[in-house]
Amino acid sequence: MQNVVSNTQTPKRRNYSAVRIVSFIFKHLVLILYGITCLYPFVWMLGTSLKSQQEALGNPNYVWPKQGFHFEIYAEVWEKLNFFRYFVNSMSVSLACVAGVIILYSMMGFALARINFKGKKLVFYCYVALILVPGLTVQIPLYLNMVALGMSNTFIGLILPMINGAGPFAVFLFRNFFLSMSGDLYEAAKIDGCSVFRIYSQIYLPLALPIIGTIAVMNFIGAWNGIVWPMIILRSRELYTLQMAVMYLDESAFKQWNVLMAGSIFSVVPVILVFILFQKSYIRGLSAGAVKA
Repeated sequence: MQNVVSNTQTPKRRNYSAVRIVSFIFKHLVLILYGITCLYPFVWMLGTSLKSQQEALGNPNYVWPKQGFHFEIYAEVWEKLNFFRYFVNSMSVSLACVAGVIILYSMMGFALARINFKGKKLVFYCYVALILVPGLTVQIPLYLNMVALGMSNTFIGLILPMINGAGPFAVFLFRNFFLSMSGDLYEAAKIDGCSVFRIYSQIYLPLALPIIGTIAVMNFIGAWNGIVWPMIILRSRELYTLQMAVMYLDESAFKQWNVLMAGSIFSVVPVILVFILFQKSYIRGLSAGAVKA
């Protein structure tokens, strides 16, 4: 009798393990194909930057150069791009956006999470609903406002709308993260005589480092890669960001794709380094701030 039971259970276990193996292989194949798809544009950009001008125009579909690697293009682009000048501009704008988003919206998220006032949930839902509004639809009103305030062609006029656009998602993450923390911590601090701002700045904000890392990485990359709004608001060449400098690197009738791709490599490397350094904090904070509340 025991032999019959064991014989009937063994095929089921084998079938179950076989399904798990097939499922494992299938999922990893899909992930590998997706990874290759994502990496292909970067590999193509790198390969094109190492081609001669004739080969870049004549054989754009070939990833790697067939007529030798032309590393001298990077030296030419480095001198022509004036990298450090525009790098400082982009870095200043990106860091200012990150600082503004963290300071302003951590306060707002804390208020919506721990301070009781009428209409709190309505304010939160209305504000988060702005995530659904495409940024391009408000470019004209924003530009008119900046001109009326005398902020066109300035870094302030460039930075403030970026901070405003990052608000809804930052508030969503901060508010949910602060709600996930124990309410007894807030009440205990109030009993000890702490002011609301002191509770926020000395207790809650230091504990929110994972979510701060996530929001910092997201907004740094967004501000660094921004191109549409800088093109609208900036006119002076000395105020250009690195992305705009790369875009105007080649203004000839026939595009020198190898030159443009070499400039793009210079502009992409800082973002890649930032993400590599802070990817663990980014993922940890994103999962912590997306909890239901």
